Amino acid sequence: MTCVAFLVALYLLAGCDRPQALSVEALAADPARLHALRAECGRSEHDGAFCARVTQADLRRFLSGQAGPGEYQTLADLPPIPDSFDDPVEARP
Repeated sequence: MTCVAFLVALYLLAGCDRPQALSVEALAADPARLHALRAECGRSEHDGAFCARVTQADLRRFLSGQAGPGEYQTLADLPPIPDSFDDPVEARP
């Protein structure tokens, strides 16, 4: 019985450090972890849904003005800005 309880506890503890449980707000609040997760997503170490949350958190951090002065040094560091939702306006004759 103690082996089963130990294995269950071990199984529950193994899932505690999974990054998929993080919300966009929690990701945006921790710039060091966000930077590391962006790099991991660039190496395809996480699934697409999680990397989309990382990208959204990075963009939210950048556009909200929470970024520190040394956080974005080059244009490559900036998160991609999404396309506009407006349809292109066609010229009328």
